[in-house]
Amino acid sequence: MAKQRKYSPVDAAVGRRRTRRGTAVVGVLPALPFAALAAVAATGSGPAVPLVVTGVTVLVAVLMISEVHTGREPGQVTGNRLTARTLTGVRTVDLGDIRSVRLLTTVSYGGVSDRVVLVRDGSGVCLGLREPADLRRVRRALERVSPHDVQPRVSRAAGARLHMTAGGTGLHTVLVWLAVLLGGQGCVFAVLRLAGLLRA
Repeated sequence: MAKQRKYSPVDAAVGRRRTRRGTAVVGVLPALPFAALAAVAATGSGPAVPLVVTGVTVLVAVLMISEVHTGREPGQVTGNRLTARTLTGVRTVDLGDIRSVRLLTTVSYGGVSDRVVLVRDGSGVCLGLREPADLRRVRRALERVSPHDVQPRVSRAAGARLHMTAGGTGLHTVLVWLAVLLGGQGCVFAVLRLAGLLRA
């Protein structure tokens, strides 16, 4: 078994830049199918090509959204700081200054494929966590927040994932399924419409 590489805590400004870089990547993902359609139109390819390209780009988009902020390995703790390597570089989130916690769920035809807890601290650094040990650290940090401190915004689904609130993630999962289904259908419809206009 390969030994996990050790990372030193990263300055908040660096982590914030890497968070923004990841957010920018997620922001451009919805435009990928339309950029692919423009490239297909420029090359004069057949009508089936836009659908294939759209399917591939939507798949890449879904995978990137779930991975761009997420730690690639279990986090390493230094005091209140949790450090992990993401696609845009190493980030450190301050568990003593958590401002928001959300749940990101990825679905596939086989069901739920991944659940990631997104933690954002007061410096604006965002880090996605999926390892049980990291989730326990987040829960303990939230339980230590004093009533006199700034209260973190914890979504209902994230609270359920962290076993801090009653209920489960069923409603959250259904809403994610609907968003993926309707979003995918809307994207395919828009691409087909544009492809039809380009062929006209």
